[in-house]
Amino acid sequence: MEVDPHSQDVHPLGEIVSQSQPLVGQVPNPSGGYSYQISDLESLLRFLCLGVNDRVYRANTQHTEFGRANVSFIDRLIQDGRGSEVIGCIRDVSIQGRACKHDTTLYALAICARSNDLQTKRSAYAILNDVCRIPTHLFQFVKYCEELFEHNSGWGRAHRMGISNWYNSFQSKDPQDHKSAKKLAYLVTKYKRRHGWTHRDAVRLAHVHPRTTDIRLIIEYIFGESITVNITPNHASIGEFLDAARRAKRCNDVEEIRSLIAKYHLSREHIPTRFLNNISVWEVLLRAMPFTAMLRNLGKITSLGMLNPNSNTSSDLWITIILQRLGQLNSDGLNCQKIHPLTILIALKHYEKGQGQTRRLVWTPNTQIVNALKEAFDQLTKICPPEGQSYLMAVSVGESMQKNICGSSIKACEAAAAMVLSTINTAEVEVIIFANSIEDACISSIARGDTLDSISAKIQQVKQQCQQLSGRVSEDLAVPFKWAAIRKTRFDVIVVLTDSLTSCGYMHPAEMLKQYIRYVAIDEYRLIVVGMTDNEYTIASPMDMNALDVVGFDLHTPSVIKNFVNDFRSDPSMQTDNPYVDLEEMENVTLY
Repeated sequence: MEVDPHSQDVHPLGEIVSQSQPLVGQVPNPSGGYSYQISDLESLLRFLCLGVNDRVYRANTQHTEFGRANVSFIDRLIQDGRGSEVIGCIRDVSIQGRACKHDTTLYALAICARSNDLQTKRSAYAILNDVCRIPTHLFQFVKYCEELFEHNSGWGRAHRMGISNWYNSFQSKDPQDHKSAKKLAYLVTKYKRRHGWTHRDAVRLAHVHPRTTDIRLIIEYIFGESITVNITPNHASIGEFLDAARRAKRCNDVEEIRSLIAKYHLSREHIPTRFLNNISVWEVLLRAMPFTAMLRNLGKITSLGMLNPNSNTSSDLWITIILQRLGQLNSDGLNCQKIHPLTILIALKHYEKGQGQTRRLVWTPNTQIVNALKEAFDQLTKICPPEGQSYLMAVSVGESMQKNICGSSIKACEAAAAMVLSTINTAEVEVIIFANSIEDACISSIARGDTLDSISAKIQQVKQQCQQLSGRVSEDLAVPFKWAAIRKTRFDVIVVLTDSLTSCGYMHPAEMLKQYIRYVAIDEYRLIVVGMTDNEYTIASPMDMNALDVVGFDLHTPSVIKNFVNDFRSDPSMQTDNPYVDLEEMENVTLY
């Protein structure tokens, strides 16, 4: 059968509708085309997981800026009596580590806490301790609440009780418990000031009344009062730690600061700046440094020569320690519950650059560390197709996909391509990068052996081709289905990583999918649309039971896709004939 993508014959299912006209249920999108609009709850999930686009988020400013009008879906959900769903979504995204950054989660929680709906307000403060796990989160939440309450201080009874309960929630007697008083002492001394707020400010305005003697001791430390320690072991241990934190700030001796770090597990924030260029101090810090802190400081550690055998005889030891920790991330799911894949990708890109943002700090990247970071990212994001199933993964590189995500230096299309790269390195899948229409040949492929740099070059090449042909990078999101059909290739699963802002081409993506599955006679298929940008659109028809919308990529994305495909294969009720057309009519179909 000859494939004629330009034919204007009448389709057996009805007249062709070009992308210049909407299908039933579609709405205009900002690119001039038409897409399906997602629900308010799905918009909330995209906002929480992906950050926001240029209308709301300024990635290069000192502070993240949000506009209330741009998250109106939260207000609509609350007004519709669905405040509990909003709260549940915020809590799930936070505790499951689905968002790379916490800003959007805290802003959404602040909106709920400032809501006029009493039940939503109560529920928001009820999950405050779950969402605000460190003082940085608490102070950012307070900052957002202040901004949302412009005409008043905003420190009403509910707000005071919420902040007070946060401090008083650290009551466990077990020092290893993340809700122990010892943990509060650690947090209070590590995060003294964030977002223009201090613990003294928060405790004073919230009228915190300590419920235990241990918390009272910490409050006394916050206000600079003399610490009164009683004879209980736990109380004495907290007092000893607080005293060690004070001594560290006044310390001028390297051996003394090393001893304090080793004995009391002090963090980098506890250490005076004058010691932060001393290798012997970093050698002690690195042994117990939290994982994300280690990622942030890889450049600093390398710049000091700790990983260079020519300048440090112990370099092999420190390289081994870092590699072991990255290896644990790969092999032990418990260790990576809160490590977002994008955190690893940002650390990798930053470390490979060999310099900080201000260029004051420079280093030569260690090859072993670079490879370990790549392997960690691959392990967190790879999608493993079941044996016997064929996958097509398509990454669009339209204008919205060229924007940075989550306030990082990573473009949405680069993040999508990196996710795909981790899959093709472990499984046989077809991968394409595309934009515009297939007639313009703005298409490239990713194969095993490609690197992040080579993928970035291919993305740039596709972008330049589009600009030369049409002056802009527009998108025809029907391209993956046309590409597969012209090659007469059957794919059981098609994964499209996109912004869903389709705007050009002869046929809507949903209609092109219908014709493709008829043309190649696919009985069972899956379409998975991975939304990589924050907008309210999708190309997946809400009427298509074989389609799934996924928000960005996180630790759960591979398993969500795998379960969606496997459930379809194992559930007899889902294994029906083609949902769009009788396959007996296949020979009469002309592919447009």
